[in-house]
Amino acid sequence: MEKVGDAQDAHAVARAAMAAGIKLLRAYRMDDVADLAEAKADRDRQVRSIVVVGEIERGKSSLVNALVGIRELSPTGVDVATTVPISICPATDPPLDGTADLLFPDRTEQVPLSTLHEWVTTDGRHVRNSALDSLPTRANIPVTATALGDVTVIDTPGVGGLDPSLAALVTASAQQACVVVVVCDASSPLTAPEMTFIEQAGGSVDGLIVAVTKIDKNIRRWKAIVEDDRRLLRTHLGRDVTVMGVSSLRAVAASELPAGPDRECREIASGIADLRAAILGRLELAEELPILDALQTVRGGLGRLQDRIGRELRTVRDAEAALPDLTEQLARLESLREQSREWEQYLARDLAAMRQRAIDDSDRRLEGIRNSWTERINKNGMEVLRRSPQRFTADMQTELQRAMMASLTGFLNELYTQIVEPRFDDPTVWEDICAQLTVALGGQKIEGPQVASKRHGIFDPTIVSMGVMGSTSLAGVIGLSSVLGVGAAVGAVWVSVNLGFRAMRTGKTNLLNWLRETVGITKTATARLLEAAIAQARPDIVVRYREYLRTSIDDLQKQVKTARDTAATSAAERDKEISRLTGNADVVAKRLRQVDTMIERMHTGGVGA
Repeated sequence: MEKVGDAQDAHAVARAAMAAGIKLLRAYRMDDVADLAEAKADRDRQVRSIVVVGEIERGKSSLVNALVGIRELSPTGVDVATTVPISICPATDPPLDGTADLLFPDRTEQVPLSTLHEWVTTDGRHVRNSALDSLPTRANIPVTATALGDVTVIDTPGVGGLDPSLAALVTASAQQACVVVVVCDASSPLTAPEMTFIEQAGGSVDGLIVAVTKIDKNIRRWKAIVEDDRRLLRTHLGRDVTVMGVSSLRAVAASELPAGPDRECREIASGIADLRAAILGRLELAEELPILDALQTVRGGLGRLQDRIGRELRTVRDAEAALPDLTEQLARLESLREQSREWEQYLARDLAAMRQRAIDDSDRRLEGIRNSWTERINKNGMEVLRRSPQRFTADMQTELQRAMMASLTGFLNELYTQIVEPRFDDPTVWEDICAQLTVALGGQKIEGPQVASKRHGIFDPTIVSMGVMGSTSLAGVIGLSSVLGVGAAVGAVWVSVNLGFRAMRTGKTNLLNWLRETVGITKTATARLLEAAIAQARPDIVVRYREYLRTSIDDLQKQVKTARDTAATSAAERDKEISRLTGNADVVAKRLRQVDTMIERMHTGGVGA
């Protein structure tokens, strides 16, 4: 408890440093920066999730139910294998317990939770019904309360085994507050695919936990298996990985007991209490990230404020020497304002070039997907694909989403680094532009039938697992994930993906034709989204740049006037003004040191370091 108290105290110190900096920014009318810092510090913006992965028949779904403390939430059984990812997510407004959302490529449908297994398991009634034209590629289960609080748990499908692309989530876990749980069982040590998956996570094993399940069926051997797994991982990776034994069966049984000592003891004995604590401990490490982000924003604002006061001090101390330099800067800004029409033409040229590069990148990625799937279809044959049409369609949808996300995020990164960052030193400008871009993209209607937009605000961390965040804000990427999600602006793409079920049943030639057409529709959708982004960004940047020039010119004109007035004042009045500005500079420097110290502590080991 003492460590928890120390961490809370340190967290309070970090917040106090942030609040003091924000107060100073507001005193100098830098409200936009202060508002942005406060928004970034809001932990509600942070997405906390667990992705449970593993080979088939390892007990992933049973472990998911044990983690949340609710029996039969995700379908389980001796011969039951799930076919699509299932997300268990907090949803309290309104309470929707007892229901499940089926996410088809082009729409969302709500069904009773008791019928979920019919849609998402290999032997499900609807999955085996060849007369259906489409099946869901994901499912969401909203719940009011779980043993993990506000954490979303994603149960990856049993069909298909370990997806190598999910290893990238471990690398990005700090940014996304995501923990990956690799499930193996107590019957044998780690298999080669399991070891390969963990190795692909690289050095970022802090975001990964290995859960050894079914210890109740291997009472004598499970502890030796856990130690064996730890030794194997230490040998292969050169560092320790958390490996924990757990009985999902006993954990779920314990969760159904009344709250009290008996339930606590049984949960500890099952191993689920320690596993939950380990997961939440890793997620809590990421709780500091919003504060760190806010402190860095405050630091940027205080740095600009320090520069401003420094310029004022130099002007007052030596007005005659400062005047020529100020006049020259003023003339340069006036010249830029006069040349703004030409600059706008160059901006249009640069944006068009960025759009073309993004389209080229999109075409390259999508052609790679088409070639990969063509090879897979030719190699595996139709019979293999027809055994799991849901897996086929879900994989196709995910790959298209990732390709579109990568191209659009690359465009946003280039827009930031080449256009916005060189012209604006205020971070609020980019945050506003990025937010408006995602809103504009979400409002685009790509040709195709109208589709529903009902979702529970779920951010799927697997979509951004390729690590293309760059300079783009997390809020912007979450916005993009909504744009590219079910029932979003690119509805025509997902309508086409949905037709893959029908194409699969009508033969190889039709399936390959469908693949080519779907990739073509995706290219068109990406190009139109980029056009919409430019249509939104260009006037926004132009207006903001004009405003920047106007305010900068006004500021310099005031400094020129101050320099002229100071040159005519007495030495006593000048000393008084220097004393005032020096005092202000000292206050800003003190706050800067405070903020820098907190940022350094958080970078080197957390606020409690």
